[in-house]
Amino acid sequence: MTFIIEAIKDDSRTVDFRSSAIVAVILARKLAVNGFVVSITAPDGQLFSADQFNRLLTSRGLGSHVVAHDAERR
Repeated sequence: MTFIIEAIKDDSRTVDFRSSAIVAVILARKLAVNGFVVSITAPDGQLFSADQFNRLLTSRGLGSHVVAHDAERR
């Protein structure tokens, strides 16, 4: 799974890639503290702004309907 972290500040733009949600959120929060406007795009295409980063760390954030559906099959 690839998470895309995009950060913009003044005339600067940076794009980074991480393979886990927690690592993506850690980097995004560091960038936000340094004054960047940051967003994370999840592997399923969902876009998360800084106030939504916690959702990436819960089952609700990343396709919870898929997780619930898989659990029902077991």
